[in-house]
Amino acid sequence: MTKIRIDRKALLDFLTSFGKGVTDVRMSCVGNRLTVEVGFSSYYLRKQVVGVTVDEEGIIHIALLEKAIAFLKASKQDNVTLRQTKETKPLHIEAGGNKLQIPSTDDITSAAKTVVVRKMLERASEQGWSAFAGDELNVHATLKTKDLISLAGMKGLLAKDSLYKMRIHCGEGEFGIVAGKAATGRLFTVLPALDTDGPNATIQSHFGEWLPTCLQFLDDGNARLHMGDGTLVIFEQQNTLLMIVNESDI
Repeated sequence: MTKIRIDRKALLDFLTSFGKGVTDVRMSCVGNRLTVEVGFSSYYLRKQVVGVTVDEEGIIHIALLEKAIAFLKASKQDNVTLRQTKETKPLHIEAGGNKLQIPSTDDITSAAKTVVVRKMLERASEQGWSAFAGDELNVHATLKTKDLISLAGMKGLLAKDSLYKMRIHCGEGEFGIVAGKAATGRLFTVLPALDTDGPNATIQSHFGEWLPTCLQFLDDGNARLHMGDGTLVIFEQQNTLLMIVNESDI
């Protein structure tokens, strides 16, 4: 049996933070926190929320995420309880006198690729983010994420097949993203790169149309960036770890 109690709005915000493309989640309930990892061909995302009352530690499978979110949105209660006797058994969500039962499964699509990636990220973290899967990550910097998050709402200004060039110059303390073509319109994002560690040269990598969508998974605030020339990029925050795969690796 896994059983937790949590503020309804906090859980709703947490479950909706993974985007519309995620239809199910595997949720680890340990200590006072919930942790969810999702992984797809273009990105890996790990998020956690703290301040949870975990009565019985374990794993909860939410196989029909859309239904769980709809129930939480409709409820007016301050707190909710989730309990599941086993990952493959029905999930029970209680909010006051209202109760929702959702069938479950051992096959959580969003978590299928996360185990391998998690181990690779743990190894990279232990090495101080100097490399990932054989690729050198020689640039590290702190960025403010507000303008990165808002890029998701601007990608409609560009053609669907637009490439996004991410570049950073540690010596000049500048980070930028450029997308689009001069003939049809271009989009620029320029941010200060703080607390930089890297060469006094421009380091860049290219990403596809998935980049702005992935950036909206970041929390508003500061993020530590790790990347190299022509590599993927990793953003590290207190409650969020986001890895976005570059164009050549896709």
